[in-house]
Amino acid sequence: MSGRMYWRQQAVPVLVQVLCLCAASLYLRALGLTWLQLIPLAGAYMGGIVLWNLLHFLRKRKYFHKMAVLMESLDKKYLFPMVWKDADTWEEAGYYCLMKECTKSMLEETEEAQRLQKEYRERLETFVHDMKQPISVVSLIAGREKTQDNRAILLELEKMNHLSEQILYFGRSESSHSDFRIQKVDTGAVIRECLSMNKQLLIQNRVSLDIPEDIPKVYADEKALLFVLNQIVYNAVTYKKAGEVPQIAFSFLAAGDNKLLLHIRDNGCGISSEDLPRVFEKGFTGKNGRENRRSTGMGLYLCKKICDGLGIGLSVCSEEGVYTRFTICLSILTEK
Repeated sequence: MSGRMYWRQQAVPVLVQVLCLCAASLYLRALGLTWLQLIPLAGAYMGGIVLWNLLHFLRKRKYFHKMAVLMESLDKKYLFPMVWKDADTWEEAGYYCLMKECTKSMLEETEEAQRLQKEYRERLETFVHDMKQPISVVSLIAGREKTQDNRAILLELEKMNHLSEQILYFGRSESSHSDFRIQKVDTGAVIRECLSMNKQLLIQNRVSLDIPEDIPKVYADEKALLFVLNQIVYNAVTYKKAGEVPQIAFSFLAAGDNKLLLHIRDNGCGISSEDLPRVFEKGFTGKNGRENRRSTGMGLYLCKKICDGLGIGLSVCSEEGVYTRFTICLSILTEK
């Protein structure tokens, strides 16, 4: 609270008091008092006004400073009315009661929103898990005979499974809690499972794979890492370069401090320099996404959000028309 603001607010009351002083002085002058007698009385009265306002301003400033210190110490600022109890005047008590009622109403609305969000997430997860069973059954039926039609069905089922995973992780990303489980992960097994999930996509596009034999184990959430790899591999094939055999190469590089850099490079259409800084933004599709109308702009956004939640790095570098390379920074599993 600044002094200028305080005196601006007190201007009207002080002006009324000065006018009353002037009226009283004129009345006393009419009764026969001289100006020499009135000046000390007027000076004492004005001094009292100034002193009272000065003390009142200092008390208010101390009061608001105390409020600011308490507010700064709170992690959840909206709980301030619940912990602030220092209301000395009826006006302060009135404002305090209003703030408390507003905060109480806001907390009730927040709890209701969180309940609905939790219910929505649970229904979404149930729906996705229920969808996986018929997808698996149809995949088994279609896989019995190696016909062209069945291969096309298997490819579409892989796409359905890919989209259902996106929906599942999107629902989880919007919740306030995380169910990640950091544990020992066989990186090679995760990569192989990722390629198995995209088997038809890789076969029908004749993708060339380069995977090192000796793959270090890491600490990570297995399902989350699988989702990230699945999205990167799916994008590498989806945004392939016309007239060229798609290539996906996995490589590893030790980065010190028990860190491992997992590189996934493809020879696809690449990402333009103006789109590259925004590829992890929610809903951003960019130049390639506009050409591929099926793009949602959610895959890489979810990958980045998952990696941030896991505390691992995810970055991308690319040259349009040449390559795209994603880098995941993981913690190496060291045996003691």
